[in-house]
Amino acid sequence: MTDEKDLGPLPEDTQDSQQLIPMWLAGLVLVLLLAVMGMGGYIVRDLLSGPRPNSPAELEISEREAAVESNPDDLQAVLSLGYAYQQAERYEEALEQYDEVIKYWPSDTAALYNKGVILLELGRDEEAEEVLWVVFDHDADHVLTAKTLGDYYAEKGQYRSVVAAVRPVVEQQESSADLQYLMGIAYENLGNEEWAAARYRLALQYYPDMVEAHEGLERLGEKP
Repeated sequence: MTDEKDLGPLPEDTQDSQQLIPMWLAGLVLVLLLAVMGMGGYIVRDLLSGPRPNSPAELEISEREAAVESNPDDLQAVLSLGYAYQQAERYEEALEQYDEVIKYWPSDTAALYNKGVILLELGRDEEAEEVLWVVFDHDADHVLTAKTLGDYYAEKGQYRSVVAAVRPVVEQQESSADLQYLMGIAYENLGNEEWAAARYRLALQYYPDMVEAHEGLERLGEKP
């Protein structure tokens, strides 16, 4: 019987196959193993903590919700949560928060105004009008409300309503070019071109680059 040692040296490729795993390969395996273990840690944390917000809007909502949960009586926190929902177009949830603020703080014009804007977005026009007019009960010079109602009535062709909503405010906030322009639109469509031109000029006095006011004067054959 031939002894194994009598067979002579093994071929070169056979010798290589019996060597230990190269150090670079062992290192690579170790790195991959650590990476998998790390990913497993992230997965476990995600399972325990729930889904992570994947946008700035969702992150803000998450933070606002946590603030309200920790202190439900903080109406400012509730208002901020409502606004975060509104920005994300989660309108029904926003309305819930605004109604909560209004229930305890009926004169809060921010909650009232934002609620009115959302109701307009939802096509609930009559409710929106009612809420927006209430803003004036608490702040007669609320420019944003005058602008919103003015735009709304102008779009519907209700120009006397534009005057009713905007004039009391623009008399106190003369530098509001937007309100001056709305008054110009109303007067122009009510047939009072002289008053309309005067309002367009006032709008340009405070906002010289307002294209709409320039166009209004051009329609009337007037110069700025």
